[in-house]
Amino acid sequence: MADGDDAMGALIGGIIGIALLLFVLYVIILIATAIATIAATGGFLWGGGWAVLNYGRSIKQNLIDSNRTSAAA
Repeated sequence: MADGDDAMGALIGGIIGIALLLFVLYVIILIATAIATIAATGGFLWGGGWAVLNYGRSIKQNLIDSNRTSAAA
């Protein structure tokens, strides 16, 4: 009877060990996903900010500055 109990205990221990390993991998993937999402959002905001800045500079150069030079000529 003791051999059957030992085998059952080993089986339960193995299942708990695998479940623990899968949980740790899940948490690591969850944290990596959160970090990647934060990085992507930061890149989107950074790139979008530069795009708006460049668009504003382009409008200033093409509309405002070019109208000043043609009015002065």
